[in-house]
Amino acid sequence: MKRIAITALSAMLFSCSKNESSSAINENYEQAPQITYDTTTVDSFGPGATSESVMARINAVAIKREKDSLAAIAKLQEEKLEKEKAEKEAKEKKEQKTLNETKAETLPVSDTKVSTTN
Repeated sequence: MKRIAITALSAMLFSCSKNESSSAINENYEQAPQITYDTTTVDSFGPGATSESVMARINAVAIKREKDSLAAIAKLQEEKLEKEKAEKEAKEKKEQKTLNETKAETLPVSDTKVSTTN
């Protein structure tokens, strides 16, 4: 038990005695080069700017993709509406069929021969 206590105490003393890591971080931070950002504006007519024909092609592709995606969304919505309509019709047919069956069961069976006593 004494050995464990002595080992734990010596480990704590060694770990708390020197704190070089924080001073090393401060030194590295001070030695790090300062980052400068290029915030100058770029002239759209200057060298390296994209030409109008390239921008027109990029816009054409973007517009085509947008139209395609809108068409796909419209198609999905139309299919969903058709499916709901078909389900509603099937449900109505089923309800009509059950109503007809219940009416047939509740109506009394009438004889075609009517007896009269005179």
